[in-house]
Amino acid sequence: MPTPIYIISGFLGAGKTTLINNLLESAPRNARIMVLVNEFGSISIDKKIIETDPLNIVDLSGGCICCGLITEFISSLRFALDEFRADVILVESTGLALPQEIARQALSPFFEGRVEGGGIITVVDSRSVLTEDHPIVRGQIEAANVIVLNKVDLVAPEALVEIRDRIKTMTTPSSILVETTFGKISDKDILTRRYENPHFKFQKTQPEEFDSTSGFTTLSLVRHSPVDTGQLVAFYQKHHPKIIRSKGFVQTEKGGVRIQVSRSGIEVKEVQETINRTELVLIVKEEDKAFVDREIRKTLG
Repeated sequence: MPTPIYIISGFLGAGKTTLINNLLESAPRNARIMVLVNEFGSISIDKKIIETDPLNIVDLSGGCICCGLITEFISSLRFALDEFRADVILVESTGLALPQEIARQALSPFFEGRVEGGGIITVVDSRSVLTEDHPIVRGQIEAANVIVLNKVDLVAPEALVEIRDRIKTMTTPSSILVETTFGKISDKDILTRRYENPHFKFQKTQPEEFDSTSGFTTLSLVRHSPVDTGQLVAFYQKHHPKIIRSKGFVQTEKGGVRIQVSRSGIEVKEVQETINRTELVLIVKEEDKAFVDREIRKTLG
């Protein structure tokens, strides 16, 4: 039987990695699920957050599958099929990717008869639906078979009604809307079904013809000495409007913490694992890169 490929999409900070962790946790123990993690930054943070055997993850960092890592994507699929012998393949796209472009590459002629389109799952942060007007967000929702409206506990009931109505204007009648908190959804709700999607039809897209990351860039920073979390959080609070997304692990004098920053807020959590160095990735607009780079280097020392 062909191996289904599911594209897990969603804008920066929507909760894609949390959703994947819930899918993996609820899946049968003997299920062979390969996760291909695509990150725009050069440092892979999500690979360390996904709760599965590291051998079940392939890291595709430093670009976007849909407009620059096509060769690497095909090689990763070959590994998932030939070496790992996956029952299911999950592709976590970057927050800047259009999932339909990834879907068009997923059914490459190299794997004819061996893979099939499972569907496109788009995670949406309910707090930003009414304010985020980037065309990528609309494209991700329009392409989805399943829209996972996440963090619904953080919006007022009247706003939730407006959010549902807006999403309906961007989807087809066959699209499924699921509302969640903390990305809590079972594999039975998604991975046991195959969704019809016109985008799962191979189309060779040349990188120079398409770039969903245009106008955005990344900063990647590594520090081997402890960082003052309070100063780092103060930096994020001060420059929050210029930071589209940031995430990473921070080594402090008291232990390790994980930090995530999106347009909707800043989250800091202690981690049990030993953090031997600070690794941070920031996604900003190109015109803000020099300023943000200078300011965070001042903060980190």
